[in-house]
Amino acid sequence: MEALIFDFDGVIADSEPVHERAITRVAQMLGVPFTHEDYMTRIIGLDDRDTFRVIAEMGGLLLVPERLAEIVSTKQSFVLEMIDQGEVKAFPGTIRLIRESARALPIAVCSGAARVEIERILDRFELLDLFRHIVTADDVEQAKPDPAGYRMTAEKLGVAPASCVTIEDTPTGLTAAKSAGLKVVGVCHSVSAAEMSRADIVVESSEQITLDMLRAM
Repeated sequence: MEALIFDFDGVIADSEPVHERAITRVAQMLGVPFTHEDYMTRIIGLDDRDTFRVIAEMGGLLLVPERLAEIVSTKQSFVLEMIDQGEVKAFPGTIRLIRESARALPIAVCSGAARVEIERILDRFELLDLFRHIVTADDVEQAKPDPAGYRMTAEKLGVAPASCVTIEDTPTGLTAAKSAGLKVVGVCHSVSAAEMSRADIVVESSEQITLDMLRAM
């Protein structure tokens, strides 16, 4: 392992509930019925652009690019408000793992979230300066499950994808990482172990992940 890459929402930050509340609020503004089951089965793991394309399709709406951008901005403002209110916490064990890993090898983030959200949260966690690179939905045309983000992250780190390990919490992210050629630890913060079964290792919590475990991959 020459580098370690972290997904963000659902791996570092326990932020999926915040995103779900913001998305539900925007869906209500659009007049589209939206449930927790919709979030878990159709949305989790997608970036904001694809999220609202799916919701528009659910409601039979046509969103021109300018309107889509407005909707994404509205959702992000709701999320940032909740971040600033301290509603996003780190998963137990993750901060320890990030600090230990950063002392041993290059680490990065590859996420479908917006850069402003990621940097705001990492700054609150006092982790921002530990990451060599942060690749977000803002940096790629196609977000997860497309592998472009992971390929870009490995390139920025200067290592082959096959020499990278990543930690993911959704099937969407798992597909992206595997398609890019990375080894994957699936952590069941968001979905069941069965849904992450294609990962090289599956754990229930980031508290179970150690640097020695990752090196052994």
